[in-house]
Amino acid sequence: MCDDEGRGRAGFTMQPESLVQLVGSGNTTKVEEEWMRLVEASDATPEGLAAYHVVLAELCRVGKMAQAEELAWAAIETFSDQRSPHDGLTVAGPFLLALGESQTLRGQVTQLYRSTFAEQAGLEELLTESGIAGGRPVRRALRTLEVGLALREGDYLVARDDDVAARVESIDRSTWRFTILDNGDVETVGAVHLADRYQPAKADDFRVMRHFAAEDLKRRLNDDPAAVVVDICRQQENKIDSDRLEAMLVPAFLKPNDWKSWWSRARTALKSCRHVKVEGRGPYIVTYVDVPVVPDEAFLLEFQAEHDPQIKRTIVDRYLRDCKARKTTPSQPALRRCYDHFHEQGKRLAAAGAHAAAPSLLTAQWIGELIGVADAADAVNTLFRNSSNMRHLFDAINDDSLFDLALTALSEGGPADWQHQLLSLLPTLPMAACDRVASRLVDSGLGPEEFEPSIQRILADPAKHFEALLWLWDGPSNEDRVSQIQLLTLLTRLLRTLDEGKRSDDVPKDAAKRVASRAKTVLAGRKYERFRRCLEGLDPGMAAALRTQIGRLESVGRNVRGELLNLLRLQFPTMEVARPEAAPWDRANVLYVTQRGLTKKHEELEHHINVKMRDNARAIGRAAELGDLSENSEYKFALEERDLLRARLAQMNAELAIAHVISPQDIPTDHVGIGTKVVLRRTTDGQHYEMVLAGPWEADPAAGWLNYQTPVAREIMGKRIGDVVEFNHSHAVGAYEIVELHNALAENDVRQESISATL
Repeated sequence: MCDDEGRGRAGFTMQPESLVQLVGSGNTTKVEEEWMRLVEASDATPEGLAAYHVVLAELCRVGKMAQAEELAWAAIETFSDQRSPHDGLTVAGPFLLALGESQTLRGQVTQLYRSTFAEQAGLEELLTESGIAGGRPVRRALRTLEVGLALREGDYLVARDDDVAARVESIDRSTWRFTILDNGDVETVGAVHLADRYQPAKADDFRVMRHFAAEDLKRRLNDDPAAVVVDICRQQENKIDSDRLEAMLVPAFLKPNDWKSWWSRARTALKSCRHVKVEGRGPYIVTYVDVPVVPDEAFLLEFQAEHDPQIKRTIVDRYLRDCKARKTTPSQPALRRCYDHFHEQGKRLAAAGAHAAAPSLLTAQWIGELIGVADAADAVNTLFRNSSNMRHLFDAINDDSLFDLALTALSEGGPADWQHQLLSLLPTLPMAACDRVASRLVDSGLGPEEFEPSIQRILADPAKHFEALLWLWDGPSNEDRVSQIQLLTLLTRLLRTLDEGKRSDDVPKDAAKRVASRAKTVLAGRKYERFRRCLEGLDPGMAAALRTQIGRLESVGRNVRGELLNLLRLQFPTMEVARPEAAPWDRANVLYVTQRGLTKKHEELEHHINVKMRDNARAIGRAAELGDLSENSEYKFALEERDLLRARLAQMNAELAIAHVISPQDIPTDHVGIGTKVVLRRTTDGQHYEMVLAGPWEADPAAGWLNYQTPVAREIMGKRIGDVVEFNHSHAVGAYEIVELHNALAENDVRQESISATL
């Protein structure tokens, strides 16, 4: 009745989705026939049959609970009798969850546990504790049994909703009380509570090693960095970015200065991991792909199933790395089919005049040279030779290896003026690409005179050519053959561009932030070596000008700005160099508020002037009409109120004069600052507490929005994830660890937009 092509999951004749549709048709007789055929199939597996729990759920949904119970009972009994009680349990758990409250099935599952774990000490007590026979939700009861039966003394646990790890010190199976060591504290909990909070973990789990084997973890980080990344990635739902990874490892296990070299080693090692993809740049995204090691045929299937050309190139690259790791020869026929695909795709695009042909033809060249195609570079050379817009060709190339191939194609088979074309491209390229292009031009014989016009273009409009300006400041590989521009000239252009970008309304804030981040990295590169060189021989007058420029350079962050000023101070000790400004929350002459808070304060001011003060003036007039002002209490009260209102008006005007509006783009999430939402966890019991550090006009203590100027807020300002703070106020008492930081203003804007859309 069923051939191989028609088989469903685990050899079954009908997929779960099809049987669900059959339930919907109302043909209960046919449903029962198909169900029993599934159960009695010779190649049926318990895992495969468990997937059919959706059929039972659908029967319950349409009001056929009795039939669902009967089918579940028959399947569990058949598997238990013909296979083993353990196989019966594998099927029974999902089935019981699908039915929910079925006393019949609860009793059947309870008996299966007795048969499967007959030798387990304290089994009856655990069954009672779990509530599997009744009285406790099914999911919670099954989880209690699964965790309780799996654990032994010395086993490790990890929290289900946190990165906390614990170790089982002892188990009293007469009462099923577990004594565990959690974060240095010993506590005793029941089986239900334990299973709610924790799940079993292996000794080499990152979270376990972090708490119980820190020195072993440090050795593992050094000996096998890729394995640690893969472990962490799988614990983070198979995906993590390098920024999050850095926050987890630095400074707890890696020194800040060691991070870049360690991550470089880990990234190199991850390239040979067949289950891992590393994508992006800032930050890198690490993804664990749960697929088996692929042979040649599976590689082709994966390649053909993908439609994105860039991902197709990644698949080919991963296949080649797999072959190298397994010390096998890549399949020539398989690579030939990949070559043909990219070659034909590139030719079609080129014929249509599309600049996007370049990546496809370059990829075809790369693969063709690997398999010995004699004319692999011909199509690329033709494309570059005939192109009327080299800029568009290079803009389409977003892969470093393809970029190098393109440079070779241009220099060896491009137009006669290829050097001139590359020089014209130089100011517009990304920083890394600038150095590749310049090195190729230097190799062709060009010197500073030929580079001069392009460099002047960069300096003439540094905001437009900022990446190229950073390249010049960082230092080209062949600097003496490329540029004769003084470092001081480059530095002043760089600082001025950053300052103008911060103050200009024409530059989007996100773009200004990205530019500042790139500049911060380059300025601090090689321990500020270029800046130190720039200070050599600098005259005091220019040093004073630099002091002013750096002093207002908020966009690169307090640390970089402070270090630049410190280096300037060391070079010119007799000159009074501006010290780094105080942190925002320490500035007495600035009051940080949101636009919503500012609007609210202006409304309060208008109400104060136009309502309260006018009412007071009228009250003074009415009281004066009563005569004998010396003994007129109403008149005195009205005058006292007038003085209070005037004082309050002066205070509001003073606050508004120093108010500085912050937006979501200004809010830090790497440390606690103004506008940050802080999620804390009490170290003694894991209780969570949230607070938002806001301006005084947005403060709402009942909702957890605290004025950043209050003592409670000042205790936590500037701290980072992992830091522990002590609180002693009405909302939070005890030691709390900072576990999450969020942009409260961005979240609030999203919430307001959602409310507005709903209304």
